[in-house]
Amino acid sequence: VLVVGGGPAGASSAIYAARKGIRTGLVANNFGGQVLETLGIENVIGTKYTEGPKLMAQIEEHVKEYPVDLMTAQQVTNIEKNELVELTLANGGKLKSKTAIIATGARWRNIGVPGEVEFKNKGVAYCPH
Repeated sequence: VLVVGGGPAGASSAIYAARKGIRTGLVANNFGGQVLETLGIENVIGTKYTEGPKLMAQIEEHVKEYPVDLMTAQQVTNIEKNELVELTLANGGKLKSKTAIIATGARWRNIGVPGEVEFKNKGVAYCPH
């Protein structure tokens, strides 16, 4: 299985697949995704408070406990499904698999108000809720 996306959903998918004995690869621009830009996280069960980079470092270490081929600094530009799923990478490389899990997440959206960029994380905050 090839997992596309390096955030929590992609990491969880890779861990579960690897735990079941499925050969697993994870392809992502960067490991951590949007969570790396999150300063304060207070809604993870069992954790009163953490920060995005710290959480994703812990998740990356967890993924590395399993035989998952981590392919970071890679961008998937095309996905085709024939007999196999074929991923085309920005560098021209191709990966093939029986199955792909797309966990590409989201990104924060700006609304274009004055001061929004200058005050990001200094009063302007984002929350998935």
